[in-house]
Amino acid sequence: MNRLFYGRKVLKAPNFSYYEALTIEDAVKFKSDNVDSVFLAGGQSLMPTLNMRLSSPSSLIDINQIEDLKKINIEKDVINIGALCTHAELISNNLIKKNFSILPEILKHVAHPAIRNKGTHGGSIAYADPAAELPALAVALDAEFTLVGLNGKRVVSANNFYLGLFETELKEDEIITNICYPKIDHNHLVMFEEIVRRHGDYAMAGIIGSIKKNDKKISDIKLVLFGTGDKPNIAEETSKYLITNNYEYETVKKILKSDIKFTSDINSSPEMKAHLATVLIEKIFNGLK
Repeated sequence: MNRLFYGRKVLKAPNFSYYEALTIEDAVKFKSDNVDSVFLAGGQSLMPTLNMRLSSPSSLIDINQIEDLKKINIEKDVINIGALCTHAELISNNLIKKNFSILPEILKHVAHPAIRNKGTHGGSIAYADPAAELPALAVALDAEFTLVGLNGKRVVSANNFYLGLFETELKEDEIITNICYPKIDHNHLVMFEEIVRRHGDYAMAGIIGSIKKNDKKISDIKLVLFGTGDKPNIAEETSKYLITNNYEYETVKKILKSDIKFTSDINSSPEMKAHLATVLIEKIFNGLK
C-alpha cells in the first residue's frame, strides 16, 4: 500500500478492492454495480487524495489495459485523442506535433516530467481542476468529449461539461473515452500564457486565446481563463470588446471583472487574480501584432 510521509505522520490510503478492466464495457459495468468505485488511469491526482484520505472509494477500477483508450486519430477536420494517452506521449507524438502543435507546447507546462509520464489526457479533462491547462484548452477550442456509460454513448461539448468546482457532466457510471478537437487552420491562432511561481506549479492565472482571422483582420476572439474561478472561465464581453478596440488596462480589467467571478486561493486574492488575468490578456493581444 502506498504511503506518503508528511512531517512526522505517515498518511496511508484506506482499504479498497482492485479490479482490472479489459474493455470499456467491462469497466462501465463494474462501475455501475459499484457506485463508490473510481477509475484508475494515471493516478497522479487520485493517489495523493487516497493517501490523505480525501477519497475513500470501495474499489479502484484499473483501465490501463484498455487499448481502445490509447489511440490517436487524425481525421479530415478533427483530432481525436484517446483518454489514456499520457502527456509525455502527446508531447513526443509526431502526428500531434504536425497537426496540433499548441498541445505539446502547453503540456510542457503541466507539472513535471515524472507526472507527465503517467498523467493522462482524459484524466486531466475529467478531474476538472480549475487551475489546470487542458480543461481551458478544451473549452477554448469547443472540443467534444465522448462519454460511455451503462446506457450507451453520448457526446458533450467542453463548454457544457464543466459545471463548477471539480463538478462535471459525467454521470456515476460514465467514463471519458476520447477527446475530439477541431483542426487548426492557417486563419486560426491558439495562444497560451500563464503566470506561475515555479515552472510546473499550478498557475496563479492562465489564459488560452482562440483567435480567428479573415483577410488578416480579427473576426473572432474567445478568451478562456484558468486558475481564476471554479472552472474554465470564458471572458465573453472582454473577447467581444477586443475584436474592435485596442487594449487599455483599466477598461479591459473592468469588463473582465463583469465577465468572471474571481475567487481566491493560497496564492492570491480575487483582486490580484483580476490584475494577473488582465496582464495576460495584454500579452495575448500584443502577440497578435
